[in-house]
Amino acid sequence: MPTFVRGRRLARAGRQARRWAGRVVAPGRRGVERARAFGPQAGRVGLRISALAVRPTQARRQATVDQASAALAQVAGLDRTVSMVVVGDGCAPEARASLVGAAEVIVVGQNRAGSGVGADRFVAWPAGASVVEAAAAGAAVAQGDLLCWILPTTIPLSSGWLARLASGIGGDVVAAAPLLVHPARPFTQATPHDLRTRSLGLSLDLVEGNVPAVGARLAGAVPDLTGRPVRVFASGGVGLLVDRIAYQAAGGLGPVNDFDAAAVDLCWRLRKKGGLVVAVPGAALYDGRPVASRQQLTRPIDPVGSGWRAVVDRWGPALRHEARRLGLAPSDDGGNGLQIVVTVASPSIKVAPKWGDWHLAQDLARALGRRGFDARVSTADQADSLAVRCADIHLVVRGIAPIRRSPGQHHVLWIISHPDGITDGECDAADLVLVASKPFADALAQRTTTPVEVLLQATDPARFHSTRVDPERTRPIVVVAKTRDVLRPVVADAVAVGLVPAIYGSGWEAFGLGHLVKADHLPNEELPAVYASAGVVLNDHWADMATWGFLSNRLFDVLACGTPVISDAVPEIAEVFGDTVQTYENPDDLKRLVDAIANDPESASGRASRGREIVLAAHTFDHRARELAAALTRAGLDGRPQR
Repeated sequence: MPTFVRGRRLARAGRQARRWAGRVVAPGRRGVERARAFGPQAGRVGLRISALAVRPTQARRQATVDQASAALAQVAGLDRTVSMVVVGDGCAPEARASLVGAAEVIVVGQNRAGSGVGADRFVAWPAGASVVEAAAAGAAVAQGDLLCWILPTTIPLSSGWLARLASGIGGDVVAAAPLLVHPARPFTQATPHDLRTRSLGLSLDLVEGNVPAVGARLAGAVPDLTGRPVRVFASGGVGLLVDRIAYQAAGGLGPVNDFDAAAVDLCWRLRKKGGLVVAVPGAALYDGRPVASRQQLTRPIDPVGSGWRAVVDRWGPALRHEARRLGLAPSDDGGNGLQIVVTVASPSIKVAPKWGDWHLAQDLARALGRRGFDARVSTADQADSLAVRCADIHLVVRGIAPIRRSPGQHHVLWIISHPDGITDGECDAADLVLVASKPFADALAQRTTTPVEVLLQATDPARFHSTRVDPERTRPIVVVAKTRDVLRPVVADAVAVGLVPAIYGSGWEAFGLGHLVKADHLPNEELPAVYASAGVVLNDHWADMATWGFLSNRLFDVLACGTPVISDAVPEIAEVFGDTVQTYENPDDLKRLVDAIANDPESASGRASRGREIVLAAHTFDHRARELAAALTRAGLDGRPQR
């Protein structure tokens, strides 16, 4: 085949490959999402394909980097001693040669014969240790004024990089980040950012509107080695230089299994002590660590990975506030409201609408919003999500199982049911315990050192009110309850004396009462009309709740609708509602009360109206939001978490 024909075909193939790559690169996130749909392998393939578009520019890119490096002015030697920790076997010769003038070179590796050559000190890689733990082991034996880490894949662009990096530290600046550059990689490992900036320090912003994440500053930009040091949020692990005294005062590298995430965690602790972090463009390093996805080009730490999760678990709310502060325009103060996430026992959002505590939490969240809080509701399966762990306050509406606390946020427990399942340890771990029962709150206060306060259940009068009467739903006697495999006492008592309640709830067929069921499930939005249209609503309590005086939320909702309600006898009912809720002791007593309502509906209505006035005066979710805010203040939880 003639050379020029082969050349045309190769050129045509090259153009086609670039067009193909362009289709992957141009759509950006859409292309990445498509690639992710086929798993990690497809994501790597997509990354390599996107690199095709820039392969023809590789020589020009290399020349740009070489010229920028050659143009750097010579610098004087180090004026402070540096301990350089090489984490891993096989330190690059260029890196070893550039370390002349450092106080010491510490190699943490597994092969003393190879890696220890030229090192002042060799530290055996601890058995089973992570990169972070190995880096900490090297730092533990360091003697220099400054401490720096590199990896075997780290190659300096110039011999003066370390002196330039060290020149950035002084005064309040206690840590410095180098300019990291992607090397020229073979095609099987190539990225579209090869021979371009990997990062000039790290930034902090929010993803999905709430979760803090770090970004690689200037990712993909032409490397500029001439700029002055610039203040940054943090540095990754490679090339991070830190004042050793400040490092020790901050507690060193923390228990985080990702090297970059551990470095950010360290930088955050340095910042909390008043230290600053800068990035130094003239301190340039090739960072040869592989890149697994397009996201990693700009997000060097996986926003949902275990390493970053560990950092968020410790500092989530504070990081979220810092990200908002860094991203605010000068005229925007970001608001003053704390963020509260209310977690309920519902196992997932899919089934949450069928759970009463979900709607209770939604009502409370709306009321908190009216008081200036940023409040949202989460289900139990999301309790460990980063979005929940980044809230200032985690308010757990306690269900059957406990929810662990995150050390980086305020943890508040609201016990509205299942008192027998509450442990002392769970209360001790909380910052505040709220209880929907005064007797149980008094008892619990003797078992824990955590502040305990009463916060009763409530209603939302915007949803539950007397004007919701629906003639088609009119029933003389109504029960809204699932059996939960138990013949509820109020239904058993009613049937025993010949009463015929209209039941809304599931499980009654097993007790031969399926003929009384009007609906297995009553959507919450239909509940107000059912209550408002009833002649009387019957209510009972689970045994443990009755014992400890936990009042059913149904009492508040039914009275808000101006409807008569009869309940089993619980002493606290009269304390809260006076005589507006009638209680019974036995089946005959129940029949007498039901018959009296039927025979004198005007008197029953008047009693229910007085009950409604009591509820509206003191037992709405707006009241509870105000009481909750006051309780947070008394417990010292009305500010941002400082842990």
